[in-house]
Amino acid sequence: MASPLGRRLVGRAVLVVLLVLVAMPLYLTISPAWRPTAARLACGVALAAGCVRARRRARDAAAAHVPSPFEAPPLPAPAVQLDLAFLRLRDDLVASVRSRRYFDVVLWPKLTALAGAALPCPPRRRVLRRRGPALRVLEGLISRIEASR
Repeated sequence: MASPLGRRLVGRAVLVVLLVLVAMPLYLTISPAWRPTAARLACGVALAAGCVRARRRARDAAAAHVPSPFEAPPLPAPAVQLDLAFLRLRDDLVASVRSRRYFDVVLWPKLTALAGAALPCPPRRRVLRRRGPALRVLEGLISRIEASR
């Protein structure tokens, strides 16, 4: 009986015995016409106390509910990791379309080194001279390099 549960159980048993000892003389002193009403009232009080305890336990159990892995939302998908060389080439293409100088200094030497042969340099744009060649022109150059390999 050293556990808290055992002490609690003994304490409740003593409380019930005391209540019964107090209720017996009260039950015997009231008139026989009121005894059924007193018994019903005592049972109602005991039932109400039991319902309050059951409600408290149910509320505590619901608050401590940990969702199962099946109820939890799915984990987000891992982010796609792109190759750094691909990212650099993509950035080179984007910067070359925006700036003719970047195309002439950075991308064009790379393309001619890959081609091995003489590539025709794309013409400058007529309207926007500072902008590099269009993406379709760069696509044509790259497909020509791939075809020569």
